[in-house]
Amino acid sequence: MKVDGFTKRTETKQRAILDAAKSLMSEKQSRFTISELARSASVSPVSIYNYFGSKEQVVLQVLTRLTEDEMGWIDERIGEHIPFEELLIEILRRKIESAALFDDAVLSIVTADPSWQQLAARGYAAFRSLIEYGKTTGAIDPDVSTDAYLRYVRLMQQAVLSDPDFTSHEMTETMQEYFHFFLHGIMRRSD
Repeated sequence: MKVDGFTKRTETKQRAILDAAKSLMSEKQSRFTISELARSASVSPVSIYNYFGSKEQVVLQVLTRLTEDEMGWIDERIGEHIPFEELLIEILRRKIESAALFDDAVLSIVTADPSWQQLAARGYAAFRSLIEYGKTTGAIDPDVSTDAYLRYVRLMQQAVLSDPDFTSHEMTETMQEYFHFFLHGIMRRSD
């Protein structure tokens, strides 16, 4: 199917807006204005409103695109039979990067949106596949239920993202420590 010039320009502008928004979010989370976004994307503020309706919808679209990309990336890595621990370490790195996009306002936008809840459910389904992959490769204990692993991950994520006292540096360290617990437990092992 051939794309006409108008459609191509529209898609290019929308992509520029979302890319600029992600960049601004990595610096300021939700603390950017439509004017800053327009300047950064080299579009008019009216274009942003025409394409997305509001700053909140831009934020949701950035996070939706990021989450969908992440789910696809995980599926591809599982298909490539990447070693489970290597895959989890890369997922942690990527999660830490994406955690920098969140502040209280972003969390409020996300938790209030019903479509985000559906996307989060799909994200957990992708993570369920990851856990099953870890079980089949022998990397994680197959006797622990997949639901228990998922609950642990949800609890960890909620604890880290909901604590207002965390700086992004502390959040990174805490996520790394929780990840260590996930992989190795809390008992010291003697080799």
